[in-house]
Amino acid sequence: MIPPAASENQDGERLQRVLASSGIASRRKAEDLIRSGRVSVDGKVVTELGTKVDPVQAKIRVDGKLIQRQPFRYVVMNKPSGFITTTSDERDRRTVMELLPSEPRLFPVGRLDRDTEGLLLFTNDGDVANRVMHPRYGLTKEYLILTPAKPPEQILSRARSGVEIDGKRVVPHEFRIVRETAEGVLLSIVIHEGMNRVVRRIMDTVGIPVNKLHRVRVGPLSVAGIPRGGHRDLTPGELTSLLQSVHLERSAAERVEAVPRSSPATSRSTGKSVNRPQANRRTNRG
Repeated sequence: MIPPAASENQDGERLQRVLASSGIASRRKAEDLIRSGRVSVDGKVVTELGTKVDPVQAKIRVDGKLIQRQPFRYVVMNKPSGFITTTSDERDRRTVMELLPSEPRLFPVGRLDRDTEGLLLFTNDGDVANRVMHPRYGLTKEYLILTPAKPPEQILSRARSGVEIDGKRVVPHEFRIVRETAEGVLLSIVIHEGMNRVVRRIMDTVGIPVNKLHRVRVGPLSVAGIPRGGHRDLTPGELTSLLQSVHLERSAAERVEAVPRSSPATSRSTGKSVNRPQANRRTNRG
């Protein structure tokens, strides 16, 4: 998650690490630069080691010179269960960052809880990240729910009519039965909200057990074709669709140039490549 302000970024990066990853100096030398008062963040000199900053949005200067940012990159992952969505964890739990190369440094856009699988977007473009997460732009998110048995129609109707969560009425954009499988019944729910564990909380409220939860789409982006634990860069077409959906189409040409033209999806566990799917042409209407 990339919050809008460095001061609110509890998942931010330590300043010395940001300096080191930008190629300014080694981690130890970066600490010396900070102690000596040669580093400023958003116009304020920082001398305290361990200060956390937003590495995407913060304006960081060394001796008055703005450090250069890396080219924008946009990566979509099929997150497996067992990984938490954060850049680091004090309890040494496995994080999604283990599934990505260490460079360039990317950040997850939004969150999936530890047991939820599926689509996660990563980028170093804070403008895009904030718009994808902001409810103003109304990007829909589609999840597949595996439940043991077909829910009664009255329960399905209750979910479709909406439930109250944290004082807000959450009404799914769509909620339907997809098919019956050997494992149970597969349901699809499409929502706009980005509240914590919102799908699980809707299901808990109406009494539908969740055996598995998988996010398959965010706006125009689909996880189809990416193996569990794998990732790939967005295609130029996908990036253009994403920028249009968050009303950044005027900067699309510049940002598309930063996307590698040939980057097949790979799985960290197998190392095998898979064919890249065609850009998903569905809009964020679900």
